[in-house]
Amino acid sequence: MNKNIFRAYDIRGHAKKDLDSSTIEKIGYVLGKKIKENNSDSVYIGHDSRLSCERIKNDLIKGINAAEVKVLNLGLVPTPMVYYATKVGSTSSGIMITGSHNPKDDNGLKMVINDNPISGYEIKESVENLSEVPITDSKMIESIDFEKKYIEEVANKIKINKKFKVVLDGGNGAAGILADKMFNAIGLEVVSINKEPDGNFPNHHPDPSKESNLLELKKAINLLNADIGFAFDGDGDRIGLITNDGQSIVADQIIMLMTEYYLDKKKGAIVFDVKCSNQLPLLIEKLGGNPIMEKTGHFNIKKRIKQTNAVLGGEMSGHIFINHDWYGFDDAIFSAVILTKIISDLDISVSEKMEEIPSTYSTSELNLHVKDEDKFTIVEKFKSKMEFPNADINTIDGIRVSIGDSWALMRASNTSPKLVLRFEGDTEDNLNQIRTLFENNFQRIFPDIKLDYH
Repeated sequence: MNKNIFRAYDIRGHAKKDLDSSTIEKIGYVLGKKIKENNSDSVYIGHDSRLSCERIKNDLIKGINAAEVKVLNLGLVPTPMVYYATKVGSTSSGIMITGSHNPKDDNGLKMVINDNPISGYEIKESVENLSEVPITDSKMIESIDFEKKYIEEVANKIKINKKFKVVLDGGNGAAGILADKMFNAIGLEVVSINKEPDGNFPNHHPDPSKESNLLELKKAINLLNADIGFAFDGDGDRIGLITNDGQSIVADQIIMLMTEYYLDKKKGAIVFDVKCSNQLPLLIEKLGGNPIMEKTGHFNIKKRIKQTNAVLGGEMSGHIFINHDWYGFDDAIFSAVILTKIISDLDISVSEKMEEIPSTYSTSELNLHVKDEDKFTIVEKFKSKMEFPNADINTIDGIRVSIGDSWALMRASNTSPKLVLRFEGDTEDNLNQIRTLFENNFQRIFPDIKLDYH
């Protein structure tokens, strides 16, 4: 068993090599036992469009049923639909089979038990210590569908009075069909591309945080003269926003747009991850909110939102968590509806509105591929040998070095074998200065690692 599949916020690995039938059955059994310990006897299960999902689902069900827990099968759905089911259905436990934005041959599990997100670390030891899953002939499974209820609840809550033209790129993942139905239900003119689920992801990889995956959407917006466009990741919990003039909007600016909207409705905390711009906490404070920086990861953001009863949460990767008059989980489809509502209520286009949102000079998320077993060691070694005189150092998640209004970040990804870096400055010169200072430190400490970003 590859112990690296148990991650800080979920389970993730290569579908064949790491998530073999024996391992998945054991995970299912351990999760089933935890569900029983929380005085429940059923769990919702959904899956994305990956080719390995059906086999993994069958293995998972065997383990869960062996723990005498019934499976409520949601079928092929985006991750937010599993979360939604746990909020409005008969049990507050759910498991989503998804590799999210990882390569197509990867897969994994996102888990909620008794309305609390469960990390891979929490079940690792129990799975490792389980010699075998008890044999059982019982098949406790029932098909459940919340699609109609979900669409009706959103359509009743959000009214958009303008005839907006929206382009949606489902990326051949799990969100395309539901997003199309949702936007049609709220009365908009909708054009969907790459709507049909296909685990080969034939058109582009479903990761809206990468500019190369947004080219088709931008082209469609321009060709159709659309008002706004959205891209979804493989399991529909991360969003990409494209303006009417074809500009992609980074996620921390999306969070700023939503911050204005929600703090006008209710003052409170807004949670964001360490990769977000310095401008975000400044805006939150200016509008009477309480900015809270947290470790990256839907698991961490969700827990902090619950602890602080935050109005809103967001990550640079595109996870948006709306907790005012909604359920507090990351849902790209609902976020897209809200963003459309925000823009439709204005007398200006989304591109004009984004010009009003504070901006800086910054890089996108930069990825440096390293061995999975080395990434955390590299970060710790950098911490012990780095030299940043007169800098503020934040180590809640990797290393964030701030000098004046500029900062540099390096952290180990919890889902992939890579280091994640980002740099920001109030001027282009200051951005280049802090980036050079940080990269010089890195190359001094790790002369054998090339800064070959992807």
